[in-house]
Amino acid sequence: MENSIHILETQGLDPKVGKLFAMLEINRRRLHDTLKGVTDEMMDYTPSSANVESIATLLDHIAAVEWSWIFEDIDGLKMDEEEWKFAFANRSWSNVDQRLGMGKDFYLSKLQTVRNDVRHRLENMKDNELTNLIVSSDDEDETLFSIEWIFFHLTNHEALHLGQISLLKRLYKNTVGT
Repeated sequence: MENSIHILETQGLDPKVGKLFAMLEINRRRLHDTLKGVTDEMMDYTPSSANVESIATLLDHIAAVEWSWIFEDIDGLKMDEEEWKFAFANRSWSNVDQRLGMGKDFYLSKLQTVRNDVRHRLENMKDNELTNLIVSSDDEDETLFSIEWIFFHLTNHEALHLGQISLLKRLYKNTVGT
């Protein structure tokens, strides 16, 4: 069953691009599994709102980072800072508090919208483009990344935040209750 799911997800994509997309999808399934039983109250829980992102903020962040790498870095589009400002709450350069009260469905919808847009974008990407170098710059320097590395980073990024989400679920259950 697992293989047939991957075939459907990657249909219409070049083989290597499809494999990289399938890796993103595997993580997304794990994320959805981890979010089973998470209530809207749990979404906003944090042991320290000034220092630790809530599950909601982490989901927003995962979606924003995926959008940014694919559409901002690869395609050169400008990220709507107003739309995504809450995805970067608690960063030293951010002046916004974490958003509260939006509920799990709001964040799952954002994640799915971005993933659908990425999937559509990848239909036009060819395997030979994966070695193309992308210049990503911050305020201090510029760095070159291959598109293939970007997919590795996105896969790793979501997996790391999945661990944080699992920890927040346990902390909530141990401190607030079930």
